Amino acid sequence: MNRYKNTKSLRSVEDMEDTDSPDQAVQLKEKPLGACDRIGERYSPTVELKPVDENNWYDCTELVVTDEQKNVFPVPVVYWLAESAYCGFTPLAMYNGEQLIGFAVYAVDPDDGSYWIMAYMIDHKFQHKGLGRSGMEELVRYIHDKHGCDKIVLGHRTENERASRLYASLGFEEVDRDGIEIIRELTLSKP
Repeated sequence: MNRYKNTKSLRSVEDMEDTDSPDQAVQLKEKPLGACDRIGERYSPTVELKPVDENNWYDCTELVVTDEQKNVFPVPVVYWLAESAYCGFTPLAMYNGEQLIGFAVYAVDPDDGSYWIMAYMIDHKFQHKGLGRSGMEELVRYIHDKHGCDKIVLGHRTENERASRLYASLGFEEVDRDGIEIIRELTLSKP
């Protein structure tokens, strides 16, 4: 518990204005903040992606978002599984250890060859634990490593502010918008 309190205290100086502070204060601030970052990296949750198959497809259909999120993720997982089976999409189950925590679908646009994240969700029981960020980072890495693409595109509802903040923080830039959806692209380097 002491580490938590210390980390919290250290984070309170994180936004300290360096230009107004003596050099010694800035140096004192940087050392523990670097330690906090290293500790955080050690404890960030890991997410593993696995194919959806005969062993986990039904469990995937049991994943649900919160009631408040159903207006921004209105389609149940079973729909995405059916569409994937008939439209050539790739569904993936997300695990934290042995625990199924989420679901994602990606596809290739046949017109321009761009890779789209069609669906992404973390079950309501596993939200607010950093798994959404870790899962999206792993999904981007997976698509990039498997396909060597230099761009990944996704869309989200305009009112989904949580998704908007997450995607923007991961480097997805807004490229289009209408009254219903925001389209974002992440530019990657070729492997």
